Amino acid sequence: MALNFASIIGFILVFLGMRDLSEHYKDPKIIDGVLTGAIFGVIGAVLGTLGIIFCFTIIGAIIGIPLIIVGFVFELLMASRFKKALYAMADRSSQQLFRTAGTLIWYGALLSIIVVGFFLIWIAFIILAVAFLTLKIVPLPPQSYQTPQDAPASNIKANFCTNCGNPVSSEATFCSHCGKQI
Repeated sequence: MALNFASIIGFILVFLGMRDLSEHYKDPKIIDGVLTGAIFGVIGAVLGTLGIIFCFTIIGAIIGIPLIIVGFVFELLMASRFKKALYAMADRSSQQLFRTAGTLIWYGALLSIIVVGFFLIWIAFIILAVAFLTLKIVPLPPQSYQTPQDAPASNIKANFCTNCGNPVSSEATFCSHCGKQI
């Protein structure tokens, strides 16, 4: 029970981190991939669990095996979405551990049909945690400014004093009203 609770908390923290980084890098593909991947993952886990439960009965195997297969397909969809989101994070942040985690999640999902895949996914989430902890957020490159209002104050010559708001001539170096340097 404690392991499931820790897994849920861990996923929530990863989701929040990816959401914030998606906003920082202005790349909605990151959070969209994580969100749709999570939805596919929950559907796959529910279908797979129901399939396993049904397989414990003889008649239930007829229903259980198809449920497990469909659940597996949803797990692959989940891994595909996570992989794309983590690759986008690696491209935006230059932190290649995100790419490594995405690749391990993909191969882990492929191999989850033979239990070893869950071990790979576990390792991927450890690498993902390291990627978050070693991430260096760099400022985004300056954008081209469309209007003078969008430009930083140092790029335009004000026609009004920034201190008192009174009109000043474009050649003035000091405000004639308050004396502050322009």
